[in-house]
Amino acid sequence: PQEVIDAIHDLAIRGAPAIGVAAAMGMALGAASMPDDPQEFRSSFAELLKNQQLVKVFHACSEDLEVCHRLTGTIPSPVADTQIGAALASLGGIMGFQRLVKAVLDIDIDKGETRSDWLQRPLRPQQVEYAVADVFYLYQCYERLLVLLDDMGRLVWWQEDCARLLEQGTISDDYSQQYRKIKLAWKLRPQEQYVLQQMAIWREQTARLWNVPRSQVVADNVLWNIARYQPEHLGDLTRAGMKLHVRQREGEEVLVLIANALVADKHCWPDALQKPLSPQAGEQLKVLKKAVTERADSIDIPADMLVKKKTLEALLRTGYPRGPYYLPEPLQGWRKVEIAEQLLKCLQCSDVSAL
Repeated sequence: PQEVIDAIHDLAIRGAPAIGVAAAMGMALGAASMPDDPQEFRSSFAELLKNQQLVKVFHACSEDLEVCHRLTGTIPSPVADTQIGAALASLGGIMGFQRLVKAVLDIDIDKGETRSDWLQRPLRPQQVEYAVADVFYLYQCYERLLVLLDDMGRLVWWQEDCARLLEQGTISDDYSQQYRKIKLAWKLRPQEQYVLQQMAIWREQTARLWNVPRSQVVADNVLWNIARYQPEHLGDLTRAGMKLHVRQREGEEVLVLIANALVADKHCWPDALQKPLSPQAGEQLKVLKKAVTERADSIDIPADMLVKKKTLEALLRTGYPRGPYYLPEPLQGWRKVEIAEQLLKCLQCSDVSAL
């Protein structure tokens, strides 16, 4: 249905990976027997996505989840992400869909339609075949991964990680934390961080309204400049790096936003961002990363899938330099046994006085 195509188009314009588009197209084709009326389709599709008895299978599913949410207001649950499953099954790290099909089924699939214009109608026969093949092979890969991971004793790993994916990736219209992703934001003063937060919210809303990548509205470094130097005139926005067409279209609104942020009460300001770890803590981080790499090699999964760097930093921040240390949420579940307890021992055995 066109509703699906519209949702996909929004993401495609913002730079979503092609495989996310293909997977969404596959679901659309699979739902062809649903009602043609857009409202009725959304309702029926939403019920399917919420059905706890049906596992929804995706490959690299973050963009697919957003398509579903934009279309129906519903996040699919439960889900199985075959990209995660393949990595946990020691099939060769994080891989794209074509590599997955080759690794699991030993089948080479045509990549020719990966960058096709899926909005053009009618679809060419090659496009239809490509989309149908995605769904067909994806389900076969899912079944093989179920057996393989069960035999390896890692099926619960896959289930936990997919459940955590939904918990961490809940899609919301609250963009208040977007500013945290901007490089060097921690260097700004508390009030400047509030200006940055408000500008980041504005950019997110504008990017979605225009259906363009965030960087085509305002780049990260421009947001930082605006927060730091707090322009008062349109020319100041240009000097901060704002593109002319954005300034002409949105400049006055941005100046009002900045002015309002500067007179806001302090209780509106966000908590100050944490500074990077000290050089001494950085040395301890290297010890933890080495332990993660060695353990990941021994169980043949990517180190970054076992424990991400930001999780190690979060662990250090719970007690550095003298402890006690507490496990952050990503180190619970199967990782607690496989690596987290070892990391705690590393920290407990460290010569803190030498740091």
